[in-house]
Amino acid sequence: MSKSLGNVIDPFEVIQKYGTDATRYYLLREIPSYGDGDFTYGRFEQLYNSDLANGLGNLIARVSKLCENVILKTKPLPQLSHVYGKNIENFRFNEVLENIWNEIRTLDKQINDQEPWKITEREKLTHILQDAVEAIRKIAAELQPFLPSTAQNILEQFRGPAIKSQPPLFPRIS
Repeated sequence: MSKSLGNVIDPFEVIQKYGTDATRYYLLREIPSYGDGDFTYGRFEQLYNSDLANGLGNLIARVSKLCENVILKTKPLPQLSHVYGKNIENFRFNEVLENIWNEIRTLDKQINDQEPWKITEREKLTHILQDAVEAIRKIAAELQPFLPSTAQNILEQFRGPAIKSQPPLFPRIS
């Protein structure tokens, strides 16, 4: 962005249109704190749909819906990793977010592979969903500095023992 070129984007307009957490996510993920970056509405919407709506949002919706008929144990939030802390200390926010989204993709693949919606054995289903919920709570804890409202909503939704589905965290942008 350059005032002299006249291509400045008003962040308040972006926030009003897409929300604070989505705007924070894009800026921290795409524009490293230690270098330059680009902002385009096209890339913003692409990242919003792929990472926030289809990635995180879809994962939360799927797991919460699967948990509606299961009672789970409530466990304390897990400790954050040493690598997470080091990347935060070194202002490598884009790397932290990339690692978190790798966790989201891994959990999503695991759920697809396990197909819990086909499992009829209650104990096995509960075990799979308990693991998924703990992974989601860890992801939410890691997201707190970046998507504070979203992370809080996830933590509240998945505090258990009864988990209910909620409206989408990030509705897709058409």
